[in-house]
Amino acid sequence: MAQALLVAGLAGWLGIGAFENIRVPRANADMVADVIAMRVIRTESPELFRLVGGNRIESPLFHKFAFAAIVIAESLSVILMTAGSLGLLGALAGFWAVEPAKIIAAAGVLGFTLVWSGFLVGGQWFHYFLGHQEAQHTHFMLAIWGVVVFGIVVGF
Repeated sequence: MAQALLVAGLAGWLGIGAFENIRVPRANADMVADVIAMRVIRTESPELFRLVGGNRIESPLFHKFAFAAIVIAESLSVILMTAGSLGLLGALAGFWAVEPAKIIAAAGVLGFTLVWSGFLVGGQWFHYFLGHQEAQHTHFMLAIWGVVVFGIVVGF
């Protein structure tokens, strides 16, 4: 039961985020584009921008592709976590085998964790800690949340 609820919590959190990214893409798409183009660093730290600004990607097409990839990864993770959570509940009730449910749930939680790890790695390339430090802290906490739940689901 605990595993099902922990996975469902991640699915709920990310599901709302993915839904909002689809419903109101500008809420996060603009921030993704700002990070990739390093716009905040350009205006707030021009001396650092001169040193690291070569990492930026200005292409609006690339920004749209990156945001679409994020939404797809979020959505797939939510689907897997929802199925895994329901499978774990089904296993608890005796309707489903435990191992397949755990594998599906773990795959979804891994996807959740990789989304935030991807933001951290990509953000490091674009130096987002200089202009979006709050986002970086949030991404660290979400990655840790995913790792903890993954460990609980797979049993280490």
